Amino acid sequence: MMDNFLKWLMSGNHLAYASSLLTLSCLVLFGLGSFIYKKYLVRKGDLFISPTFNTKNITYMGIMIACSVSVTVVISLVAPITVFPPIRVAFEGIMIKITGMIFGPIIGLIVGLITELLTMLFIPSFIHPAYFIVAIGFGFWAGMASFTFKLKSKHQWITVVIITLFIIAATAFLYNTLQYLTPDENGNVKLFGIAVKKELIPMLFIIMMGVLLSICYIMCSVFVLLKKQKWLEIILPIFLICIVTEILITVLTAAWGDAGLLTSNTDDGYISMVALRVLQIPIKIIFNTALLATVYSVLRPLIKK
Repeated sequence: MMDNFLKWLMSGNHLAYASSLLTLSCLVLFGLGSFIYKKYLVRKGDLFISPTFNTKNITYMGIMIACSVSVTVVISLVAPITVFPPIRVAFEGIMIKITGMIFGPIIGLIVGLITELLTMLFIPSFIHPAYFIVAIGFGFWAGMASFTFKLKSKHQWITVVIITLFIIAATAFLYNTLQYLTPDENGNVKLFGIAVKKELIPMLFIIMMGVLLSICYIMCSVFVLLKKQKWLEIILPIFLICIVTEILITVLTAAWGDAGLLTSNTDDGYISMVALRVLQIPIKIIFNTALLATVYSVLRPLIKK
C-alpha cells in the first residue's frame, strides 16, 4: 500500500498538491488554535499567536511589504532576469521570512500574500498558484519555526533536536520517494535533457543531507568552544527556518510552478524540477542562513527600538 502511495506521489504534480495541502492545513489549524487561545485564555497582543492590528503593527507590516516590493522591482530594472518567477520569489522571500521571524506566522503569511500580489502588478510575469502558496508558506513556516528564538542559549539543544529530527524525516521521505523516479530503458533519468543514473540522485541527496547535518553539529561545537553561545540563539533558529522553508516550500511547491513555466511536459517536468532542487539544498540553505542572519541582526534591534 505504501508503494502505491509513493508511486502516486511521484506521478504528475501530486507531490506538490500534497505539500501545498500540508501548508494550508497547518495554516488553518494554527488559525483555529490562535482563535481559541485568544478567545478563552485571554492573551491579547501576542504577535506570535494572535497579533493586534494596531497602528504600530500595521506600520511595521507596511514597511516590510514596501521594502520587499521595492527591492524586487529595483533589481528587476537592473537585472531583467528577475522577471522569472523562481528568481523573483527568491528575492521576495528574504523580507517575507524576516517578517515571519520577527512578527510570527500570521503577519508573515499576510505580508507574503500582499507582497506577491503587489510585485505581480509591478513586474508582470508568469502567473501560477504555486508562487502564491510559496509566498504564503515562506511567511507562515518562518513564523512557526521562529518560536525557537525564545529559547536561551542553554536551551538551544531543543532546536538542534528539532533540526535533526526534521532532516532525518525529510531525508527518509524524499529518499524513498525519489526511488520511484521513472527511468528509461538504460536506467537513466532525464534532467533537462541530461541523462543521470536513477540510483545516483537519491544517493547524492542522502549524502548532502548528511553533510548538512554535520555542518549543524560542527557549527554548534565551534560556537560553544569559542564561548559565542549568544550567536546560537540567532543562527540555529534561522538554520531551522531555512531547512523547513527550503524543503517544504522551495523544493516541493515552487517546483510545481517552475515546471509549468519551463517545461511542456508537466508530469516529467515537475519531477525533474524536484530532483534538480533537491541537489541544490545544502548550498542554498547555507547561503540563506548567512544572508538571513545578517539581515535579521541589522533589522531586529531597529524594530525593537
